Amino acid sequence: MSDRNVCVVIDYQNIHLTAHGFFAPEGLPIHESLVEPCRFAERIITLRAQRQADAPPARLASVRVFRGQPSNKHEPFTYGISQRQRSQWTRDSRVEVNYRSLKYPGDWPDTPSREKGIDVLVGVTLLELAMAGTYDVVILASHDSDLEPALEVAQQKGVSKIETAGWVGGRIPRVNGRRLWHTALNAADLVGVRDRRNYLPPASPAAQMTAIMQSKQT
Repeated sequence: MSDRNVCVVIDYQNIHLTAHGFFAPEGLPIHESLVEPCRFAERIITLRAQRQADAPPARLASVRVFRGQPSNKHEPFTYGISQRQRSQWTRDSRVEVNYRSLKYPGDWPDTPSREKGIDVLVGVTLLELAMAGTYDVVILASHDSDLEPALEVAQQKGVSKIETAGWVGGRIPRVNGRRLWHTALNAADLVGVRDRRNYLPPASPAAQMTAIMQSKQT
């Protein structure tokens, strides 16, 4: 039987922060526990093959990443880092990184910026992929219960098989109270899929610290 094409849809901040909260060593900054999207998706494919003994062979065909985009006006330093991350991750032609601008409250930075609308984009993309049937399997990587309605419609009306993935111990999205096939990754998997690249601009440590402080005061 020929390989089955798989697309992994990643709710990036949800996956990143959940992994950091569960598995990161004490004191490790959040930005040092980034997940490399393609390695993360490939690990999902490997684990599901090990656990679905009777499933046809599968290959990773596409990775869709959704995350918040810092403002170049408010946080130019962080904005630059996010652009370098997208440039690096999309060197693999299977990876597509989709940004949506973060929302900045009037009293920022006292109140932090936050993502807005990412769950809607993820849900819409999940439905479009399921209905199109371009991929045999579409896997949602998220622990967000707000995505359960989209999962339900995708599972009921889509052409593609729908599955979920995430971290051991994290909340598993359900359809009508029942789990779809779920591939869970653990702390050892995180070690293998972490993105350890240095995305800071080429400058001295003092210049980098100055840029960080300026971005926080903007």
